[in-house]
Amino acid sequence: MPCNEETFDAVIHNPEVRAKVLKCHELYKEGKKQEYAALKKELPMFIFMATFEKNNGKKGTRNEGTWRLQSAARLNGLVMLDYDHLGRDPREVFASIPEHMFDDDCANQVLFAHPTPSSDGLRLVCKADPQRGDILANQQWISRILHLECDESVHNADRTSFAVPAEEIYYLDKQLFTYENEEFDKLYGENYRRGVSKPDKVSNRNAAANDDVASRAGNVQGNAQPEQAAAQVNLEKDAEGDFCYNGDKFKTIIERWLKENGNPQVGARHLSALKLASDLRYFCDNNAENIKAIIVLAPFVQDMINEGAQEEIDNICTDVVERKMNINLPRKLQSIASAGSATAERAAEEQKLMAKYAEFWNRLKPLMTEIYDLPTYRMEDYNKLGGVFIAGAMYCTLLTRCWYKHYDGEDQRMNPQVYIIGDPASGKGEAEKIDQAIMAPVIIADKAGREAEKEYKRQQKERSTSTKAQKGEALKRPEFPIRYLPSKTSNAVFYRRQLNAVEEIKGEKFPLHLYTFDSELDSNTAAQSSGNWIGKHDIELKAFHNEFTGVDFANNDSVNDLMQIFYNSVCTGTPLSLHRKVNPRNVNDGLCSRMAIFRMVSENFTMISKGNKNLIHEKRCKLKEWAFKFDKIGGEMPIRKLVDHVYKLCEQTAEEAGLEDDKVLDYLRKRAVFYATWFTVPRIMERAVRSLSPDPASPPTPLSKGRGGSLRLERGGDTSKAEGSAEWSAEVMKMMKVEKSDLEFATLIYDAVLFWQDYYFGRMLQNSWDDAARDQKPRHYKSKNAQYFESLPKEFNLNELEKIAGITNQAARNTCLRWMANGYIKRKKVGWYEKLIAQLEV
Repeated sequence: MPCNEETFDAVIHNPEVRAKVLKCHELYKEGKKQEYAALKKELPMFIFMATFEKNNGKKGTRNEGTWRLQSAARLNGLVMLDYDHLGRDPREVFASIPEHMFDDDCANQVLFAHPTPSSDGLRLVCKADPQRGDILANQQWISRILHLECDESVHNADRTSFAVPAEEIYYLDKQLFTYENEEFDKLYGENYRRGVSKPDKVSNRNAAANDDVASRAGNVQGNAQPEQAAAQVNLEKDAEGDFCYNGDKFKTIIERWLKENGNPQVGARHLSALKLASDLRYFCDNNAENIKAIIVLAPFVQDMINEGAQEEIDNICTDVVERKMNINLPRKLQSIASAGSATAERAAEEQKLMAKYAEFWNRLKPLMTEIYDLPTYRMEDYNKLGGVFIAGAMYCTLLTRCWYKHYDGEDQRMNPQVYIIGDPASGKGEAEKIDQAIMAPVIIADKAGREAEKEYKRQQKERSTSTKAQKGEALKRPEFPIRYLPSKTSNAVFYRRQLNAVEEIKGEKFPLHLYTFDSELDSNTAAQSSGNWIGKHDIELKAFHNEFTGVDFANNDSVNDLMQIFYNSVCTGTPLSLHRKVNPRNVNDGLCSRMAIFRMVSENFTMISKGNKNLIHEKRCKLKEWAFKFDKIGGEMPIRKLVDHVYKLCEQTAEEAGLEDDKVLDYLRKRAVFYATWFTVPRIMERAVRSLSPDPASPPTPLSKGRGGSLRLERGGDTSKAEGSAEWSAEVMKMMKVEKSDLEFATLIYDAVLFWQDYYFGRMLQNSWDDAARDQKPRHYKSKNAQYFESLPKEFNLNELEKIAGITNQAARNTCLRWMANGYIKRKKVGWYEKLIAQLEV
C-alpha cells in the first residue's frame, strides 16, 4: 500500500501486527525459515520509493487502479536500503550512523529506521541525492558511508517493506509521508519506467572516481555512468612547486598530523587513512581531488598505494567529503594549522624546544660519567639531563656531611630542590626507581629509628589501657635520626626530625639533611594545604639557604625551638600541577628561583624498551654501591676552581641582563649558580673515590631480595675495612681535583637551570612586576580646587570665584588668602586678583 501517515499509524499500532512480528522473530531464531517466510507474507507492506499512476495492470486486464506497474511508477526521491544477516543487534548498526545524516541539510537524510521482521537486519529509508545518481547509485553511496553491504535488489522502486510494531521503530521523520522531489523523477524516472535501470556493479567499484562536478553538470542520466572528468587540483603552491596551505607546506602539516596521531602499523592503516582524509578536508576546501593529491604525502598512505590500495584510498577521499564539517577549525586540528596562526607559532615553539633538548644532550653526552650514566641508562637521550637533576639532588643529600666555601666567603651546604615535569607516561616514573637505589643508605639507616618509634607508640597505647604499665618508669621518646620523610609529615614531626638529625663533628653539632621524594606533585601540594604539612612551603623557601625557623606553641607535642633548615627534595608531576605549585599569586615568594626544573619529552605512541633483568640488577647494584660510598664522605671540599668558574658565569649573565635590561634573567641567575656547583660535585667525587680504589671495575656489592621483593644491600661485601672510615673520607677530599670537563658540565647545568626557570616562570615574573609598577604609581588627578583655579581668567574678582566654585563670599575670600600665601595669585586691588601660575598641581 502507498505510505500515508494515517494508514501507517494504524498499522504500526495494530496488536495483530505486533504479535505476528514477535512470532517472526521467534521462528527466525529457531531456524524455521519456511514458516518464518510464510508468516512474514501475512504482514502489511508499504511502498516508500514511488507512487503509481492509475493503470490496468501489466497485461491490461485488471480494473483501473494504482497497480504496482513499472511503467506507471513516479519516483518520489526516496531510497530504501535493506541490510540483512547482520549477525549483531541492529541497534548497534543504527547507532553507528553519522549524526549529520539526520540533519535536514543532508542530501541523504535518514527519515525512517527499524529492524527487519527477522530481527537480524536493518531497514532504512533516506532521501536520494539527484546529483549522486539514481536509486541504486544512492544506495551504493550510502552503504559505503555506513560500511555495510546493501541488498541491490532493493533498487526497484516498487520494492515493498514489511510493517513492524511502533515499539520497534528506531527513528521516524514525518517527512517520510510528504516528501516529493520532482527533480529526481525528471532525471531518472523515464529510464526507470522504460526498464533500462539495472544494478550497476561497476558503479559500486568505481564510485570513488566519479567527480561530483560532472554529476552536478547533468552528466548523470538514469543509471548511466558519468563521464570521467579530468581531475583538477586547486591548491596553492610555493616557489618550490610544493602544495601549501597559507604558505605552509602540506608535507609539514602531514608530519605534524603524524606526530599528533602516530604512524599506524599494518592492520590499522585504513582507519588512519580515513581519519587523515577527514582532517585534511579542512585544509583542502573539502574537495576530494585536493585530498587525493595531499594524502599521498603521508608515508603510510604511499605504502598502501604501492601495495595496490589506490582504489581504497580514492574511495576514502571521495567518501569523506560527504561528512558534516564544523563551522570552525576543530580544536584537535589547531596544532597542525598553517604557519602564522597562533597554533603554528606554538608548533614552532615546540620545534625550538626540541632543538634545545638536542643542544643539551649534545653537550651532556661527552660529559657523562658512571655516576650519572647508571641512574639514567633507561631514559631517552633527551631526558637524560632530567635524570642528572634527579640523581644530583640525591647525591647531594648523601653528601650531607660535606661543605665548601662559596664565593661570598661563607661555608655552603648543598640544598637542591628538583622538580621533574612531564605528561603522564613521559618517563618521569623512572625517578622513583632512582630514588630507591641512591637513597638506600638513608632508608636503611632510618630503620632503627622507625622501629624505636613504633615501640614507643605501642608502649604509649599500652599505658593508656594497663594500670600495671602506668606504674613503670616514664617513657622517653626515642631520638634516633630519621631523615627520609614522606610528604605527609606534620610540622611537629618535621621539626623533631630536624633536631634529631645531628652528628658531632670535631666537637660541634652538625645538622644533616632531611629528604623527601614524591612522585605526585599534586598530592605534595595538597599536603601543604591540609593538616598534614601546613607550612611546608615556608620550609622549602628557608631550606635553600639553610635559614632559621622555629615555633613556640602551647601544646605538649610542639617542638619549641629555633633551628636551621636542612632539607632536600625531588618531586615529579605534570605541567598543571607545577602551575598549582607556582602561580601568579605566589611567584614572587622566591621558590621559583630556588627550584631546578626539567620537563621530560613525551614519547607518544611508542613502547618503552624491553628491560634486561640481569642488566637492571647489575646497574642498580652498582648504583647502590656508589650511594653507600658517598654516604660515608664528609669534610670541606676543595673546589675553589669550580666556585670561581660559576662566579664568572653569574657575572657574565649579569652583564648580559644589564645590556638587555632583562630583570628576570638578573633575578634567576643568582641561584642557578648553586645548582651548577652542586650537581658537578658528584662527578668530581667519583674520580676521587676511584683514585683510592684498587680496582674501580670490581664486581658490585652483592644484593639480596628484601621483604616484598625489593632489593636490599648486604653490608660488607668486597668493600675494604678502610673504605668508609674517617681517614678514607679525608683522603677522598684530598684527591678531589676540578678538571676542565667539570667546568663544562657546570656551565651546562647553569644554562639548563636558567632555561627551565625562565621557560616556566619568566613571563609570569615579568607580568607580576609590570602589574605592580603600574599599580604602585602615585595617583594623578585634578582636585576641584585646581579645576576652579583653571576656570578663572588671568585676572578675576571674588564674584567670579563664588559663581564658579559655588561657594559663599567669605569662603571665596579664604580661598584667595590661601592661594596668595602659596604664591599662586597676587592682589591687584580690593576684590581683584591676578594669577601667577597657569594651573595648580592638585
